[in-house]
Amino acid sequence: MTQQNDISLQFQQMQQQLQMLMMQKEQYKMQLAEITKAEDELKTSKGDIFKAAGMVLVRSDKESVKKDLATQKETIEVRMKSFEKQESILKTRLTEVQAKLMESFKGKGPAAQ
Repeated sequence: MTQQNDISLQFQQMQQQLQMLMMQKEQYKMQLAEITKAEDELKTSKGDIFKAAGMVLVRSDKESVKKDLATQKETIEVRMKSFEKQESILKTRLTEVQAKLMESFKGKGPAAQ
């Protein structure tokens, strides 16, 4: 019964890891959408450009803001790829652990539970 409990605990922990990973991935998706929107706005903007610096907006040149956005976007895209790879590995492991868990339940009859 302890092996079955260990497998069950491992399965639950992996599910939690996957949920946390997917939540982080979703946050990065939202950041990426914000950056894309900012890039689009920057393309059509005329006049002064302002950039958030903490609680203050400061005037900045268009090229500097473009570079900052591109750098942020690249960083987020790399993190997203990493999350996707981790997610794929975790889903595969979760499927394997689930199969072990199901197998352990098959080996136990109703009287053993």
